[in-house]
Amino acid sequence: MSTPPSTGAPAQLQRAVERFWNQAPCGSALSRLPVGSREYFDELERERYRYEGHILEVLDLVQWQGRRVLEVGAGVGTDGRQIIARGAIYTGINVDAGSTRLASEALARFGLPGSVIQCSATGLPLPDRSVEIVYSFGVLAHIPEVERAMAEIRRVLKPGGEVLAMLYNRDSINYRIEIRLLRRWLRRLLLVPGAISAFSALGLPRAKLQRHAELARSQPEMTEQEWLSRNTDGPDNPYTTVYDAAEARRLFSGFEVLRQELHFFDARHWGVLGRLLPAPVVRWLGRGWGWHRIVHARLPATS
Repeated sequence: MSTPPSTGAPAQLQRAVERFWNQAPCGSALSRLPVGSREYFDELERERYRYEGHILEVLDLVQWQGRRVLEVGAGVGTDGRQIIARGAIYTGINVDAGSTRLASEALARFGLPGSVIQCSATGLPLPDRSVEIVYSFGVLAHIPEVERAMAEIRRVLKPGGEVLAMLYNRDSINYRIEIRLLRRWLRRLLLVPGAISAFSALGLPRAKLQRHAELARSQPEMTEQEWLSRNTDGPDNPYTTVYDAAEARRLFSGFEVLRQELHFFDARHWGVLGRLLPAPVVRWLGRGWGWHRIVHARLPATS
């Protein structure tokens, strides 16, 4: 597997992002059932909301019925199916062909209205002021030219239109403790003979550990941007960024930010210790220092 660029020209990064998600559409590995079958998509849905049930709560923050919705980053169509079930007139986009194909198959398999098209969020093939809600869960953080994407979102939204988005949270346990501290120590330990087997026995994924060890040997020094990217959505992820509350407000400049809230402490990252944590504690950690920063914003009615 080639080493992805985590720094470089935006166009180069964008191509790397497209290749990465085309090879491994987000969420597509949560089932081992025949790809494209109804049972496959059902299992993807169960597994997604089993660990990230707060997504369903987030979807209840807006009224979808009868409104034209654009999902920026439809993935394999799991959230899109929920949005359609809530009565939305739905269009989804993905930057890559693999995710687009799977999301389109999911809508067809369940006989749902709507469409998913392949395009970049920096060049949406939609008319001005044609959308009432833009939904984007964990995708804006993977767009190198995110300001261009935000300009496109503002362009296609009707005045008074809403955005419901998830950004990765800079002030999270996942970033401040896991990525910036613990995983740096873990990376060094991975090169010790027998370490990968030992960490695997604690419940950490062997394949990812092996890939991180390969990268530690081939690229011992990384920039902060590279380190963050490689520790979000897999060791070969080419680009990710994180946002604190002020950075999120700046990203949504020109919008009225109605709320920001935090969710999702991923206990799976902590192996056996994570499995021992009671569900209320996991939820409490997520609401205080969660990885998912939810932003609900509205374009001014006079825009």
